[in-house]
Amino acid sequence: MKLLKKIIFLFLINFSCFSQNNEKGKLDFKFLDKCTNKFVKAEFETDTIPGLKNSILVTYYTKRGDLISQGFYSNIIKENSIDTIIIPKILFSFGDELHSKRWKYLNCEKPCNGIEADFYENGKKRVVGNFKNGKPIEIKEYRENGTLIIQSFYENLTLKYERINYYDHKERLVEYEVYKNRRKRTLIKTFDKNGTFIRKKVEKYSIEKNKWN
Repeated sequence: MKLLKKIIFLFLINFSCFSQNNEKGKLDFKFLDKCTNKFVKAEFETDTIPGLKNSILVTYYTKRGDLISQGFYSNIIKENSIDTIIIPKILFSFGDELHSKRWKYLNCEKPCNGIEADFYENGKKRVVGNFKNGKPIEIKEYRENGTLIIQSFYENLTLKYERINYYDHKERLVEYEVYKNRRKRTLIKTFDKNGTFIRKKVEKYSIEKNKWN
């Protein structure tokens, strides 16, 4: 879970579409946009998921209006297969200029506003968020079976976290993180479900991290 949380907001990359070759053959993908129900072109890159054998993580990018939307897809590697990736309606989106300060959550091409929800193909909730003009206040992310996995709270309509709750497959709180954001660093304290302190760490801000403020 923490891996996915940390990679949600990847920094701008050079857009060159490629698929990764591995021991089991070439991977290929088709992208179906739920906003239009049409197949679209998307830039993508692939990587393995640490600790999960024969698994793959696909990070993809697609244009929505004058912004670029970013999403993720994970699956078991299949030899010489062509997977269809469903591009959901709600995605984090940003400008294509270097060090862009333009970003927002879009529902298709419209900025998310108020309570917005998106769903998996099986009808279960994927994401439910509270937004103001595309900026996040709270976002809940769900597994494909509809159970809550992560609940994130944001500071002052930025991408800085205030708190993140982690849940197990029965939607029981496992642990949570509390964020204290300062000018040049963030103090992160982790607690178990009972509020007992587990650990702390400090993250220093770089130019890239500050660009989303």
